[in-house]
Amino acid sequence: MNNKTTIKRYYLLAMLLLFCTTASVIKAQSKFHIVLDYHYNLGLNERYWNTTFNRSNYKMHGNSFHLTALYDIPKKMAVGIGIGADRYEEPGYNTFPIYGTFRYKPISKIPNGYIFTNLGYGIFKNESINPGWMWDVGIGYTKMFRKHFGLNFQLGYNLKEFSGIPSYKVNNETWETTYIGEKSSIRHSLSFGVGLVF
Repeated sequence: MNNKTTIKRYYLLAMLLLFCTTASVIKAQSKFHIVLDYHYNLGLNERYWNTTFNRSNYKMHGNSFHLTALYDIPKKMAVGIGIGADRYEEPGYNTFPIYGTFRYKPISKIPNGYIFTNLGYGIFKNESINPGWMWDVGIGYTKMFRKHFGLNFQLGYNLKEFSGIPSYKVNNETWETTYIGEKSSIRHSLSFGVGLVF
């Protein structure tokens, strides 16, 4: 065994020990913190123009990034505000919600576990961005490695409205399309999230 291999092994062992020591000395979470989350939304069904579509009709999924500022009020509760950039695939909706959030830690034996809810509205509207209401509810878990650094995990339900969808009626005989105005669509999804806490 040469010296370079020995040094690499000692270096890896030292890094592993440093990580274990850092992870074992976990400090309390700050009262004010920022959370950057990624969510994968697995669509269950969508209602549009009095018709309900499900996953057998087309693939429904979405990706979202949320930036949330949270403040702990008492020890077990936190409130905050956030902004998101969400993309829901098929047929393809983009939305930028601003939302309020509330978290509560009901079980003292799991001090890092919480239940949460978000309520917001997509504020921008143009031909590629849809406004509409957003609501999330679920459970989460935060693992802090430093006072201002940790990981956040969430599992929940996502309800999203996409309003302002241009809608057309097709004549089956002549195949002419007629614009009939803007409609709304509502999608129900399961949401899986992972993020960084600062």
